[in-house]
Amino acid sequence: MLNVLKTFRSIIRTYAIELFERETNRKRIKATLTFIDGSKLFIKDYYFGSERKYSYHWVDINGNLIIRWDNAPHWRQVPTFPYHKHTGSPEKVESSLEMDLNEILSVIKAKISSKTPG
Repeated sequence: MLNVLKTFRSIIRTYAIELFERETNRKRIKATLTFIDGSKLFIKDYYFGSERKYSYHWVDINGNLIIRWDNAPHWRQVPTFPYHKHTGSPEKVESSLEMDLNEILSVIKAKISSKTPG
């Protein structure tokens, strides 16, 4: 995870790793990243053997949802089920091919860079 954060250090102001546990084939990560524009990404990524549960919840400086990527199995109509994202509101659900921190930070970097002058 730290290597991924280093790759995106140009957009990350601060980060806090609240939980990191690794035991044989299990891993739990919980972290918060704050970006240069004041937005935040709340990360929960859990591996239990062959099962994975994740949520990457990106909010603006006021706490409003920008995008949340997750794999909760409750949107069966989405072509990438169970992988999906909520854009702008919890009710607006779309397919998602971004499923890991590197892919998600690439999306966030593109959006932050497009807002940054220069």
